[in-house]
Amino acid sequence: MNIAGSQADVYADFNGLAQLKAKAGGGQGEKQEALEEVARQFETVFLKMMLKSMRDTVPDSELIDGEKTKFYESMYDDQISLDLSKRGNLGLADMIVQQMGGQAKDKEVTASMGLSDYRDFSVRRIQGALQEVNVEKTNAVSNKISSPEEFINKMWPQAQQAAQELGVDAKVLLAQSALETGWGKHVMQNKAGQSSHNLFGIKASHGWEGKTVSVQTVEYENGIAEKRQATFRAYDSYQDSFNDYVQFLKENPRYQQALELVDSNEGFIQGLQKAGYATDPAYAKKIISILGREQLSELTPVKSAPASGLAG
Repeated sequence: MNIAGSQADVYADFNGLAQLKAKAGGGQGEKQEALEEVARQFETVFLKMMLKSMRDTVPDSELIDGEKTKFYESMYDDQISLDLSKRGNLGLADMIVQQMGGQAKDKEVTASMGLSDYRDFSVRRIQGALQEVNVEKTNAVSNKISSPEEFINKMWPQAQQAAQELGVDAKVLLAQSALETGWGKHVMQNKAGQSSHNLFGIKASHGWEGKTVSVQTVEYENGIAEKRQATFRAYDSYQDSFNDYVQFLKENPRYQQALELVDSNEGFIQGLQKAGYATDPAYAKKIISILGREQLSELTPVKSAPASGLAG
């Protein structure tokens, strides 16, 4: 197995370290591969530092710069740095390989180039890569929900339909999906930037045969938060997400006691947490807090929910 074939897809994956050490102690060809991988990892660290410096130039805002936001921004920067480096066209890794006596892959990188040449060369590559990423990000953001009001207006009909099937208050489903997705702003996406439409954080179990998306998530073990890579279900529409949520609860025996408490919003929510729906010890408390917000308290369910679903 070569290094290139075992490169991590996520920044927190350190399984390739043993392979890297073995390559470094091997023959000339293996040493070259190890050198290229180490150079790529240094390039990733440099990119993360650069992204952090860019963020530091933006003034803080009490509305969006909370600790949780900064936590997820840091996770995003770690991943985007890795993705940029893996494209292999920034030039920094080749520069490091050349300086360490290895053979650079890029034909534009030569031994006759001075430090200023390398700097200008790498800056041009980085600017081009960042511009490409920004275009991809802009396309993805254009389809995102931008406010709690927009989220409520878009999800309310489907929430009522799903709530009728479960016998629960539709506002509870809105509150839970709002917590899971940050009011629709942080719906999980695949590598191509396409939405998973997953509103309830349902993971893809061994029996799941539909589409999936693999993302970094935060799990709690003994009350301590840890970053982990996990695979979640993906749907073609938000309506499909509501439909699967209903089926998921009805067909899973562990949630039957929670479904027996649907007459009480707090009882149903606490029942989900007790059954192990989420590892966050404050999961139920957070949903109940969102449920008490003015945007949701003013909603009035109708007896007959619209039959039409959401396309995206």
